[in-house]
Amino acid sequence: MLSKVLIPLDGSENAEKIAVWSKGIAESFNSDFILLTVVDPEKVDRSGEGAGRDRPARGSHPLDAPPVDDQTLAAVEFGGVISAARNDGSTRGGVGYGTQAIEQAAQRANTYLDKVATRLSEQGFQVRAVVTIGSPEEEILKVAEEEGVDLITMATHRESLLVRGILGSVTDRVITHSPVPVLAVRPDKDSEMASTKPAVVLVPLDGSEISESVIPLASHIAKGMDSELLFVRVNNLAYQTAMGDAGIYYASPVSFSNASDLAGEYLLPFVEQAKKAGIQASMRTPTGSTAGTLISIADENASTMIVIGTRGQSGFKRLVVGSVTDKVVRSSGHPVLVVPPAR
Repeated sequence: MLSKVLIPLDGSENAEKIAVWSKGIAESFNSDFILLTVVDPEKVDRSGEGAGRDRPARGSHPLDAPPVDDQTLAAVEFGGVISAARNDGSTRGGVGYGTQAIEQAAQRANTYLDKVATRLSEQGFQVRAVVTIGSPEEEILKVAEEEGVDLITMATHRESLLVRGILGSVTDRVITHSPVPVLAVRPDKDSEMASTKPAVVLVPLDGSEISESVIPLASHIAKGMDSELLFVRVNNLAYQTAMGDAGIYYASPVSFSNASDLAGEYLLPFVEQAKKAGIQASMRTPTGSTAGTLISIADENASTMIVIGTRGQSGFKRLVVGSVTDKVVRSSGHPVLVVPPAR
């Protein structure tokens, strides 16, 4: 279920910590890594360049390929400007990209990925490195499809030019359009992220089939990583009020006093099913704003992974739940695994 993991890297130190964090997944599920760097032609300084190859291409390269000797390497960032360096007249792995400056950027990306991939390979992980040219979010999704990956992991740290906006537009669009789960991790700039396995896998449920569709993957992760599976249904008073204001009412009015009991009755079968599968499981039925409450519960344990769907029920509630996922991804300092609906 998690046999192949795609890790887009942008050249920043924090982005590389995603590869470190992903070790826990690889160790638990025997996953292979595909490291990807996308060179965006729109971000390459091509002033004063000469003519290069006239057709874009993409390619991957083995770890035993000879490194490019380029002492002027700079970080290759999805969102930054890549300045042209000297051209040694060669590219590796059949990667040629239209102009000298872009070819040079591809060479620097190859060298950069080699360093990261070699470190992981020396630790016993199966790793392949890929460099592509184009729109970052489009290339990430394209490589994910072509490689048949099970998971995309991306950094959401705000320091990187990759992440201004959601997280910047790249991670946002990948999460929105990816047909496979996306694990968004915001590395702590002051931490080496020593804990690579979550102690708690938190699963928010809202009563919709889509929210419940994440349970098999969350259970798989909790069991494989020996984590506690925590089911949470938040009794959102503001949401219930908004539903009334919108003219939408329950068939039988639900008082705030017994909402927690009803939530507990809803969650109990999921807890029991997980326990039968040999997974440590529990549940919480707090009251409050949904996103803020979920983040507060996650913060109770320094090593928490939140597994959440991208959509909830239809109509008004769909908008509410969609915004909850967005707020959790934006604001939580914990890894958030966003699971798309089945297609």
